[in-house]
Amino acid sequence: MKASHSFNADRLLGYCKSGIYEGLNRLTLEYQKNMRKTLSSKGSGKQYRGGRKRKGRLRARSSPGEPPAVDTGELRRSVTASRDFDQNQLKIRITGIKWYGIYLDNPSAGGNKPAKVAARPWIDRSKPPKDQIEKVMGAYLSRAVRRFVTDARRGVVT
Repeated sequence: MKASHSFNADRLLGYCKSGIYEGLNRLTLEYQKNMRKTLSSKGSGKQYRGGRKRKGRLRARSSPGEPPAVDTGELRRSVTASRDFDQNQLKIRITGIKWYGIYLDNPSAGGNKPAKVAARPWIDRSKPPKDQIEKVMGAYLSRAVRRFVTDARRGVVT
């Protein structure tokens, strides 16, 4: 007894591509959420009074090596992420960051002038771990293949 089944490989690739896009969207949102969470930390450095004429509430600066502390929230609100899929590479781009966010992360990015502020790295700390990336992408790909198989059984995919 023999059994055979033929299917359209282009359709399967289409389902897989949609799974990759969905997974990449999820990872992009996770990365953006992680960045905003990192930028929501309170400082543990020197305290100062903020606001007009230094009469505002007591605030704390971040210590060197820690992510920047929240002052106005402008940097945290400016973080946006977008995804890009071209040829064989999946990319997550972080866009819209205020100009000073890059210099807080890497003070030497300003050229050959000596940095006046110690580094407050926050971008690399926000990256999702590699095992989480593999887990999310695997889940979305397996979901896409299950959709393909289900549709093939119903006769939607030929």
